[in-house]
Amino acid sequence: MNIIELVKQILTDCPLVSDLSGEINIDYTENNPVSFGLYPIGDQLIKEDILGNQERQHNFVLYAVFQSFNDYDRLANSTFLLNLAYYLEHAATGQEIEVTIDNKTVSGKLTKLSSANGMLYGYQDGTLSGPVTYQIQIYAEYHIESEGF
Repeated sequence: MNIIELVKQILTDCPLVSDLSGEINIDYTENNPVSFGLYPIGDQLIKEDILGNQERQHNFVLYAVFQSFNDYDRLANSTFLLNLAYYLEHAATGQEIEVTIDNKTVSGKLTKLSSANGMLYGYQDGTLSGPVTYQIQIYAEYHIESEGF
C-alpha cells in the first residue's frame, strides 16, 4: 500500500467519515452532499541521513461537500473539520507503506498525520443555502529505510 492508499484507508476507516458516506474519492468530489474527495498534491523529501534513510511528507487536500442551509449546518460542518483534525493527530500508528524508487520497492512507516486550513471553500450553486464545499489540508509524514535503494 502506498502513502496515498494508506491515507485514503485511514480516512475511510474514520468513524466521522464512515458514518456519513464511507466513500473517499481520489481526485474528484461529487456535487451532492455528503461527498468526499482526496486530492494528492505532492510529495517532498524533508531530510536524508548519511545512510540514505529518508523522512518524507506527502500533502493532500480533502474536499467535503455538505449541506449548508442554516447556521446549525455550518456549525456542524466546521465541527466535523475540527474533529477530523483531532482524529488525524492520533491515527498515525506506524502503519507500513511501500515506496517504489527507481523500480525498487522499499518499506516505510507512517510517522505523523496533521492538518491545517480547514475552512469553507466554495458554494456549489452560488448561494450559502445550498450544498457547499469545505477543505482541509492533510500532511502525511513517513520514514523510509535506505535498504534496497
